[in-house]
Amino acid sequence: MNHFTSSDVQLSTDVRQGIASSVRHALLFAHSITDIMIHEGRPMMAKSAKGTRPLHELFPSIPDFVVTREHIVCYLAGYVEGEVRHENVQHYWDTKLRPILESRRTANFRLDGLGAHSLRYTLFLHAGGQLGLAMRITPAAITPLNQLALPVQLRSTLTEATSGFMAITGPTGAGKTATAMSILDHHNRTHSGHIVTIEDPVELKLVPQKCMVTQREVGYDVTSFADGMRDSLRMSPDVMLTSEIRDSETAEVVIQGGESGSLMLATMHGRTTTGTLRKILSYTGNNAVVLRSVLAGSLIGVVRQALVPSVKGDRYLLAADVLFNVGKVTQFIESGDWIGLEAAIREEKLGASEFISMNTRLADLVKQGEVDAAEAMRETSDMPGLKRKLAQR
Repeated sequence: MNHFTSSDVQLSTDVRQGIASSVRHALLFAHSITDIMIHEGRPMMAKSAKGTRPLHELFPSIPDFVVTREHIVCYLAGYVEGEVRHENVQHYWDTKLRPILESRRTANFRLDGLGAHSLRYTLFLHAGGQLGLAMRITPAAITPLNQLALPVQLRSTLTEATSGFMAITGPTGAGKTATAMSILDHHNRTHSGHIVTIEDPVELKLVPQKCMVTQREVGYDVTSFADGMRDSLRMSPDVMLTSEIRDSETAEVVIQGGESGSLMLATMHGRTTTGTLRKILSYTGNNAVVLRSVLAGSLIGVVRQALVPSVKGDRYLLAADVLFNVGKVTQFIESGDWIGLEAAIREEKLGASEFISMNTRLADLVKQGEVDAAEAMRETSDMPGLKRKLAQR
């Protein structure tokens, strides 16, 4: 590929420090941004509580400059991989980055030791061979479960749970992994046993406390989620987490594992709590009817999360729908009456012990002036319900 030549790499000091200096400044305001995005030939961008904007517009202390391929390569070599000597950058490009990009078109990295945050990188090709770099900002430390802005009833349920299946769903960047790791961290500190995770990638590292911890990354430690989950069953797990369900085997393991005495957690992309359950069962094909009955017995609940930007654009606020597998909810799941369950949620026919709507929190945030009503409407899966709550002044 003629896009990749050693002569592309320049080594001036300003190039070497350009991205690194901007990232350091941005991390000072990481509570308001989730991702930094870079394309060669464009200024650095960020996804923030104010929207997707050029980094220098969000933070005036960051200089406005057009990113080149040299900026990207020197940043990865000198700051992510630690190869800081000038002569190493060209070698790094030729021996590490270029072969990966020519074969897989993407390369993944992780950088810790940045104070309160870590960075997860994806280097990729686009637009006929131009370089792009996406950086996901994650907290370096796990937030204690009792400090998450989740309903008290949910936190109480999670602190007491030692078996069963809990699904955590929502869009990309909704804090699903952070919630799952808070649950694991609580278990790690309060119970003895073996925690096993299958993740892509490993975003937060669990330090063993009372538990033995095995964190496996798809593509490095295990070939797939299905293989990882199958292997994990032979490791005597007490708690398991999968960061995605994409196949029948993973779906069956999380459903049946919760019934067999383990605590099973799964993070998924989903728009509604009921849609998440239907999605899980859809992977199981002809076994769906049998496993639906098992799910009705093993499920703890489903949490559907959203991070809503504040009016000031300086932070994100957590809101969540929570479906608990008790009472009428269990009956709906056993019978497969998803339309009936969705109607019961929409018409507010479930009790507080069965369903907690994020609309209550969203309405409170809007009335308190913390969140714009339009942003709240974008996050809810029940717009008519939120409108009713907002009308109750």
